[in-house]
Amino acid sequence: MPVTIRPRREQDLPNLASALVRVHAVDGYPVEGVADPEAWLRHPNEIQSWTAAQDDEPIGQITLTQAQPDDDAALAWREYTGRDVDRLAIPARLFVDPDHRGSGAGRLLMETARDFARSHGLAVALDVMLKDHAAIKLYERLGAERISDINHQYGDGLTEAGAVYVV
Repeated sequence: MPVTIRPRREQDLPNLASALVRVHAVDGYPVEGVADPEAWLRHPNEIQSWTAAQDDEPIGQITLTQAQPDDDAALAWREYTGRDVDRLAIPARLFVDPDHRGSGAGRLLMETARDFARSHGLAVALDVMLKDHAAIKLYERLGAERISDINHQYGDGLTEAGAVYVV
C-alpha cells in the first residue's frame, strides 16, 4: 500500500506514541527518552505536524517548529547566515515505525515539512545526532548541507554529538 501524508490528528497520537517507543528501543531516538511519548509528540513551538499513514494507520510523523533563539540548529544557522531566527523553521520529531522503514515515509514527511516551510517564506535548518546514520543519509539525499558540528545537551549534563544541516 502507498504511504500518504496528511496533517496529524489527535487520534493519531496513541499509535504514533507506540511507534515512538519501538523506535527508541531500536535506535535510541530520541536521546532524551520516551517516558511520556504523547507529551513528547506535542512540541511547544509547533507550526504544523504531519502523519505518514498506510491504510490510514499512522506509521510515522514529523513536526515543523518555530525556531527559538537557543535551539542548537538556530544558533548554528544564525552564525552561518548572520540572519535572525524569526524566519527559521526546524523540522523535529521525525520518525518512522521500524516495521515500515524503507517505505519512503521518512522522505515524504521531510519533503512535506520542507515544502510547507518554503511556501511560507521560512528557511529550514535542523539538528541530528551523529549516531542517527539513516537520518543523516536521508537529509543528505534531499540536498541538505551540513553547516556545523554540535554537542547536544540533555538530561542531567549528558551530551550527544550532532550536526546541524540547512535544507
